Order: sequence, then structure tokens, then C-alpha cells
Amino acid sequence: MIPRGWIWILLLPLVGVLAFFLFWPLTLVVWESLFLEGRLSLSNYASMFVSKLYRESLATSLILSVSTTLLGVLIGLPLSYGMHRSGPRMQNAILTLASIPLTFSGLVVGFAFIVLLGTSGFVTLLIKKFFDINPLEFSAFLFTWRGLVVAYCYFLIPRMILTMTAAWSTADWSLLEAARSLGAGPVRILFRVLLPMIGPAVLAGSSLLFAVSMGAFGTAFSLTGIGVKILPLVIYTHVSELSTDIAKADALAVFLTLITTLIILGYERCFVRKSNFLQ
Repeated sequence: MIPRGWIWILLLPLVGVLAFFLFWPLTLVVWESLFLEGRLSLSNYASMFVSKLYRESLATSLILSVSTTLLGVLIGLPLSYGMHRSGPRMQNAILTLASIPLTFSGLVVGFAFIVLLGTSGFVTLLIKKFFDINPLEFSAFLFTWRGLVVAYCYFLIPRMILTMTAAWSTADWSLLEAARSLGAGPVRILFRVLLPMIGPAVLAGSSLLFAVSMGAFGTAFSLTGIGVKILPLVIYTHVSELSTDIAKADALAVFLTLITTLIILGYERCFVRKSNFLQ
């Protein structure tokens, strides 16, 4: 058995990486956000609650993230279960296909959707040919927050599938058979056996989807520019050459990090309590 002192020594590389690449940059961002014209001030944070632009961008970011998270879970869960029930060859093929969207940057994903669903996109022209639909009317949605929902699902659903792969493989299916033999109905089995069994994986997957959606920038920028007001794009406007305000951008970044973290922690706590209640 490894002594406790050696465990801490073995964790030093991880602590060093987290300190250098996470805590130190975050500390610098927080420090810079506390200055206004060279003086210590909380004005940058106070503007989060006063500015209509910031309130609307936060609301839009939350709506977008919640929508894409729900769709990612609702679509990813049955797909991952279907993959689990298929043979080894099919599983390998689905895992390979699910991994491909994760290799592309957000900008590449955005331009790919423009090529497919834009005004002169491949799919748009096919729809025009067979259904005589105006390309401008069809593709208009792509450059709004609804288009972002579709584009985000492209790289969020695979994340849910990959997260649930291990959960389905390690699930104890004999518990379902035991519940059936004791006379439990499908609804009771779902809420008292299956959901508590795969709950931690669903929690991990949905939390990941929400966090990725809240912070996604490349796809939103390539599709909408700054036309859709979400927090990552508003932060970009404060660090662009046209309107540079680094301190306010830092404050927005801290605000975005804090809101995302608090929502995920609250969601996890609520989920754990419900799971304990079901058990």
C-alpha cells in the first residue's frame, strides 16, 4: 500500500499543471478585472447587472445552453443505448463516427454548416430543387440562435454518446430482471432502478454539455458574427480592435465562469438529492 506522503508527492505534477494552466491565468484575469482606469474598482462587475446588453446576452446564453443540453441528452441517450445493444463492429463504427466531430474546431463546424445549409449550401439547393423552397427563407434560421442550437448539437451529441458508453457497459442489468420478477412495472423500473443506475453518467454528460455550450465561441462567431448576443461573443467585442476594453472583458469572463460553475454545482446537488430520494 502506498504511504499517504507518497500519494501527495505523486499528485505534485497534476497540481503543477493545474496551477500553471488554470489557477494562475484565472488569477490574472480576476486581478485585471478589478481595475478601472488604473484604479481598483468593482465597476466592471456592477455593470453586469446594470447593462441591458449583458443581461440579454446572459439570458440568451442560458437559453441556448439549456436547449442544446436537453437535446444532447434526449438524442444521445437512445443513440448510446442502441450502440451498446449492437455488435462489436457496429459499436466501433459508431464510436469512430462520434469521435470525428470532436476533432474539428468551432470555426470549421460553423463553416461546414454554411456549406451544407447556407443560402447556396448543398442541402439547401437540393431542397430547392425537389420542394421548390426559397433558399433565403430556408437558410435564414442558420444565422440565428436556432441555427446555433442545430450546430451545437453536432458536437454535443457525440460527447453524450461517448460519456454514456462506459455507463451502459458497466450497468448491472440483472437488477432490471430482478425488479421484473418482483412485479415492478416499466415506470417503476425506470425511476427506481435504471435512472439511479445510470444517473451519475447522465449527470456527468449533461454537465459537460452545458459547460461546453456556455463557453463555445468559434461556431457561434463563424455562423452569426456578433449578431447573436451571447456572453462569449460579447467578450470578443471587448477584445477586438474596434472596441478594446480588457478589464470589462476579464470581468465578463469571470462572470461567465462563475455562473456556469454555480449552475453545474446546483444541478449536481439537486440531481444527487433526487437520486437519494428515489432510492
